[in-house]
Amino acid sequence: MPRKVLICTLSGAVTRNREGRKLDIYLELLEDVASLRPDVFCLPECFADGGAGSPVRSEDIAEETLAALSAFAKKTRAYVVAGSYERLGGETCNVAWLIGRDGALLGRYIKNHPVDNEHKRRGVMSGTDVPVFDLDFGRVGVAICFDIGWPGVWRELADKGAELVFWPSMYDGGFPLQSYAWTHGYYIVSSSWDSHSRIIDKTGRVLHSSSYWQGWTFGEVDLEKEIFHVGSCGHRDEIIRKILRKYGRGVTIESLTEESYFTLESDIAEVTVPDIMKEFGFLNFRDFHARQTEYQKMHEANL
Repeated sequence: MPRKVLICTLSGAVTRNREGRKLDIYLELLEDVASLRPDVFCLPECFADGGAGSPVRSEDIAEETLAALSAFAKKTRAYVVAGSYERLGGETCNVAWLIGRDGALLGRYIKNHPVDNEHKRRGVMSGTDVPVFDLDFGRVGVAICFDIGWPGVWRELADKGAELVFWPSMYDGGFPLQSYAWTHGYYIVSSSWDSHSRIIDKTGRVLHSSSYWQGWTFGEVDLEKEIFHVGSCGHRDEIIRKILRKYGRGVTIESLTEESYFTLESDIAEVTVPDIMKEFGFLNFRDFHARQTEYQKMHEANL
């Protein structure tokens, strides 16, 4: 059946012109948006940190922060992805926690590429692993802020089967995130200290974004959604018309004309996208390109 996932991601706009600890401000916003009942909440990189000149250091309140988020996750039965500095094995690390629906800590990602000021001012140690996590709706991964500049991190997430990648950050990120989403065919959810936290489609387009005055955004993604090159199914218009004739509003089809791609989602619980692909005999983008690569190798071998 389709794997629809509801996501709520927060931004630093919520703290603008607000007095008090950032931890308390974010917890208040979480209570406000809990009524949306998402599957996942995402918070920015080291969101509870006071920043330059503040006496509040997120590593000093990491235990309190994790406990509060775990209680919230358990109460709302939602996953929470949230960033913090944390002391691990005597070292300070920039981490993103993944908290389960039951409030348990499922794991953490340690930022692989901290900026130089993190090393110099806080003694932050670099992570070396790029884990993925199997949740009840699919496989997810995490990258943090400056990791955006290392394509290998994003490639490894794809190689390990990530379908949805969370990116807690100090800044908005912009186009590079969209390019990674398209290149690797997964959704990306950013959560920024700045104004624009986003939900990015696997086609690279921004689906939802927070703003300067609204410190959160909310939306649904379908992890089963597939992208197709028009060459994978002969006469595209004919195939689409046949699908629509049978399934009507039970499917969502969108054409990306300039790119010569289209996307397909099923909105019928009993029918999957792979079912439709098999029924009408065409390949998704990845498999079609893999087949073309094999044809090219065979041709070169016969030269």
